Amino acid sequence: MTAFPEIPGYALKKFLGSGAAADVFLAVDLKHSRLAAVKVMTRRRFSETVAVKRFIKEAQTLSSLHHPNIVRIYAAGRTDALRFMAMEYFPESLKQRIQTRKRINPDEALTIANQVAAALFYAHGKGFIHRDVKPDNIMFRRDGTPVVLDFGIARVLESTTQLTRSGMSMGTPRYMSPEQLNAKRADGRSDIYSLGVVLYEMLSGAPPFRGSQTMTVIMKHVTEPIPPLPGELAAYQPLIDRMMAKERSRRPGTEKEWQELVKPLFKPFKLPKADKPEFGGISTAADREKTRLSGAGSPIARATSKPRVRRRARRPLRRFLLNLLLVLALAVWIFFNYERIPGMLAASARTIASWISAWLGKI
Repeated sequence: MTAFPEIPGYALKKFLGSGAAADVFLAVDLKHSRLAAVKVMTRRRFSETVAVKRFIKEAQTLSSLHHPNIVRIYAAGRTDALRFMAMEYFPESLKQRIQTRKRINPDEALTIANQVAAALFYAHGKGFIHRDVKPDNIMFRRDGTPVVLDFGIARVLESTTQLTRSGMSMGTPRYMSPEQLNAKRADGRSDIYSLGVVLYEMLSGAPPFRGSQTMTVIMKHVTEPIPPLPGELAAYQPLIDRMMAKERSRRPGTEKEWQELVKPLFKPFKLPKADKPEFGGISTAADREKTRLSGAGSPIARATSKPRVRRRARRPLRRFLLNLLLVLALAVWIFFNYERIPGMLAASARTIASWISAWLGKI
């Protein structure tokens, strides 16, 4: 078994996956007793200047963005041999939800898109464009809130700094805007195009443009009209047409323009809670997750798990002892007063009878 990297303050428990330049691990934040996703730059990319700059830039970008629909970063830094970034952990992605359900309820899909759009417009207002909006990069907190993450290739709107080779576009072709695919300068409306592709996929169960070759998909995005949604979803077609317009000037560029398009369609929808993690066997309670993943001998397990188990075990015992004590006290009283009990009962009966007679006499 390969040993996990050692990150100060975090106990790495499970490998979750790999990106272009980093491995991602499920970890326990030992200081705050919470789960975290820790991105660790792979050793083979550690010596690449562009990769290091992009990794640092993502941490700086996330540190400057504070929005309920944008991932929260907990810490970032480096050890002697590694660079790392710790952030919120999420149990479910939009990609997983689409794969599970095939199609998302239209009201739910629009609610997700609306909250993601709010996060994107906020980032645009702060001067950042995401450039890689796709279902993989939209996750759900346990309460159902959608969250945008992976700002690894985000760019400052007015920046001329290049972290890519000349002429190379960044992003995922299946979700990229025509201007990105043509290696032209992207702006906030490029993110809205990508969100339009995501909304189309949520509604219909598949992206609008598909093909066995990447170049086929690229050409469809650049040249072909948007495939119509199924007839029962026709009400959403005008919104998709505006979001995925080839000419970026037709796409909503501000939150006000977005709301004007969405308002006629929007119905408040309570988003479902995120599913359990696919590695399974974990209660939906965060404290139980921490306890199970941190291990029996860890500080978190000692601090949170054992005392709770002991309290649960003590409660039935306390109730039993209290009931036993009451029964014994009653038995002792009866033993010493059994001769008086008939007289006491008779006196009580006479008192009650007199009360009843007095009450009836007043009627």
